[in-house]
Amino acid sequence: MHNLDEADLRILRILQSKGNLSAADVSKHVGLSQSPVWRRIARMEEDGIIKDRPVILNPKMLGFETVVFVRIKLSAHGRQSIEEFARKAARIPEIQVVQLLMGEIDFRLRVIVRDLDHYYDLMNRELVSLPGVQEIQSSVLLHEYKSTRALPL
Repeated sequence: MHNLDEADLRILRILQSKGNLSAADVSKHVGLSQSPVWRRIARMEEDGIIKDRPVILNPKMLGFETVVFVRIKLSAHGRQSIEEFARKAARIPEIQVVQLLMGEIDFRLRVIVRDLDHYYDLMNRELVSLPGVQEIQSSVLLHEYKSTRALPL
């Protein structure tokens, strides 16, 4: 972990909840002037602590009503098989997250689609064609009670 002081942590807490704030706005929340806040943010971006400040879209407002968690078991477990699967899965726009797991299942995917017909088409057109797929298990998200990427600072 990088050496962060309490002011850095206050800045990060604010940016996690309101990533679009300017350094001037952040300075009002953390009790420092704008210049030190700007320098601290720039340093944390340069050090890779702050990876990005993305715009977060509301998927339902754009017609994406369904989230499916897909568990994939591969037929081969060599490094090349795993990397090839991950690379090709990451290219599919509907797949938001590709995670390699340890255990009975090799990969977990978070897929966002317009509806179940869209998922069915995606599964038959794309997922079954991914290299090394032996088994696919799917679970549809019914309701999300909490979703955050914020760290407990």
